Amino acid sequence: MEVEIEGNQGSILGYLSQSSSKAKHSGQGGQTLILNFGMPVAQPVAGTDLFHKEFVERIASQSGWTVLSLVCSGIDGSAGRFSPMNWCRDLESSIKYAIDADQAKSVLLVGYDFAASLCLYVASRFESARGVATISPVFDLAAYAEKPQLLARRAQSVGIRVPTKLSEIDLWTKELDELNPAKSAELIGSKQWLVIHGRDDEIVTDANLREFLTVSGVTAEAHTLAAGEHQLISDPRMMAILLGWMERNN
Repeated sequence: MEVEIEGNQGSILGYLSQSSSKAKHSGQGGQTLILNFGMPVAQPVAGTDLFHKEFVERIASQSGWTVLSLVCSGIDGSAGRFSPMNWCRDLESSIKYAIDADQAKSVLLVGYDFAASLCLYVASRFESARGVATISPVFDLAAYAEKPQLLARRAQSVGIRVPTKLSEIDLWTKELDELNPAKSAELIGSKQWLVIHGRDDEIVTDANLREFLTVSGVTAEAHTLAAGEHQLISDPRMMAILLGWMERNN
């Protein structure tokens, strides 16, 4: 079902699926997974399944967890405008919603593409997020930090609302510096971190991702899918790995 979550800039939309066999933490609340698919990949946004409902329903059904897919600020029916930190605040709001509405004791986050860096940031700093899965992650934000207009144009190209003042977009440089995935990797500590990546990813090469993980010095559970490209959402191998990771964190 679709839900509204009170965010920093107004209501943001979510899609919530609760399995009838939902597992509980010994009566202390349900297991909850929060998904952020990031920026839409198709235009026009209207009529597009931004929640990836079929994926959400399958994960909920096969895991027994509550699964919440989030559409962040500036996208379609969600209020406000995009900025990197606004989306991090949206994630924090969704965690609070899960804890209040579903009595979840803690949650796991899943981020795709650009949203992987946001989920890693929130998981490394938000106590109630006890782990994060990053799928086809984009961890190199240097180009966007140097020229935030590039990120604004990318967002606008898929129908995301951005600030109208250039001065507000320029502030994203500080936000992206704060989001530095290398710093988040240092702070993730003992929390569970899953990385799923395609060997044939045309956006982030396997070599670049491996270098990032090596330099960060953090032991993430990393899986590279042979012949996998950037769009892994429909790859059944990715779903199997994600479900296995959830089961181990049950």
